[in-house]
Amino acid sequence: MSNSVKNPEPNGAGASDSLAYLSIDELLRGYRAGSVSPVQAVDEALRRIERYNPSLNAFAHLTAERAAHEARESEKRWRAGTPAGPLDGIPVTVKDTLMVRGCPFRRGSLATSDAPMQESAPVVDHVLGSGAVLLGITTTPEFGSGPVTISPLTGITRNPWDTTKNSGGSSGGAAAATAAGIGTAALATDAGGSTRIPASLCGVVGFKPTGGRFPTYPPNVAGTLSSPGAIARSVRDAALMADVMAQTDLRDPEMLPPAGIRYADTLDDLRASLQSSPGSLRIAFTTTMGYAKRVDPQVAQRVQAAARHFESLGFIVEEADPGIDNPVADFLTLFRSGFAYTLSRFSDEQKQLIGQTLRDTVAQGAQISVAQYLAAQDARRAIARRLHDFHRRYALLLTPTCAVPAFTADRWIPEGFPENESRAWTPFASVFNLTQQPAISIPCGLTAEGLPVGLQIAGPRFADANVLGAAHLYETTCPDPIGRPKLT
Repeated sequence: MSNSVKNPEPNGAGASDSLAYLSIDELLRGYRAGSVSPVQAVDEALRRIERYNPSLNAFAHLTAERAAHEARESEKRWRAGTPAGPLDGIPVTVKDTLMVRGCPFRRGSLATSDAPMQESAPVVDHVLGSGAVLLGITTTPEFGSGPVTISPLTGITRNPWDTTKNSGGSSGGAAAATAAGIGTAALATDAGGSTRIPASLCGVVGFKPTGGRFPTYPPNVAGTLSSPGAIARSVRDAALMADVMAQTDLRDPEMLPPAGIRYADTLDDLRASLQSSPGSLRIAFTTTMGYAKRVDPQVAQRVQAAARHFESLGFIVEEADPGIDNPVADFLTLFRSGFAYTLSRFSDEQKQLIGQTLRDTVAQGAQISVAQYLAAQDARRAIARRLHDFHRRYALLLTPTCAVPAFTADRWIPEGFPENESRAWTPFASVFNLTQQPAISIPCGLTAEGLPVGLQIAGPRFADANVLGAAHLYETTCPDPIGRPKLT
């Protein structure tokens, strides 16, 4: 890891811990009032990296000197009363599947160059252009190829709730850092649950918007299965990030037109609807989607309790499945094809440097015929139509985010799951990449072992505001919040 933190100070508890876990709104109020400065917030984040990253391994590349400089510039702007934008001085991280100008774009692989990039991805431009301060680039499995963050370049990324467990993936570094109070929010990507899965295992919020809502450039390896995503410690922070990330960028010709709303301003709309018309909103919940073969009983219990909580808030809540077969085969056909196509342009020398997990994905993708690929696209459209019909009856769908809590750090598949079914423990995630629906993971409790459980809330396409609003309503009324990991 390059650009190490200079002259770190010891990180104590109390005031510094409180500073590390302030929300975006709390930081901005402090900056405006002069009671907190961007320099203090960034210094604390850098101290936490020095203290906790050796056990978490959440960073592929640190930008400590750059962050310190950007924090000083932000402090000058706040003192002059001229902040650069809505995230000025907010410490953030960026996943290593999004380009950042001036940083290497390694994508978790030894086969890539360590030369600094000459441009940034659109969402990175938008967030950093609004004044956010970059702490560093977070870890990912090679090219974001799996739901666990283990890569030949950076090794294993661990979970701050229990460092013997994994952080999930492929945005594992982003989720682990955010949960550990390293950065207020993180930019991620999600091609098959890659924002939501690690958010679930690390006890933070992970939001994937409607496909095309956030601009993507260059095109992701997984094509339109993928979208940039936001990871934060609260739904409101995720919504504030989304408002900045959703700005138009013409480098992505497939981006949707602007939504015409600010998500952070709509978070209480569902609450108001329930108050004005109790029982008018219907929610479906399921702990299996009708096809998940194995779900940890504690995960199922926490999601069932969350469904009952929504009922207590005034929703009509019914247990219902959308009536689809397991879509994982169609998902993997499209997912693996993208990897095979992208890496087909690698030189022989580069191909020798990729790890076995990615090598297997590419080999499987290379066996897929054009007819199989087109059949999977047809299946994708059929699934999307089925979910569209389902959401005519139900405004939202509640599911577990993952079938299990975090498991042993060096494993790709939980103990007891078939070794040849790498996605069996994430049966709830990739369907919403196929259908391009918005979905969010929020914490809904801890297991008896103290590991977070994630609740996934999905809505029909373009209902991003309702998904965020429902998550915010649950988060702000939840009787038993999970708190923070006890870091050592």
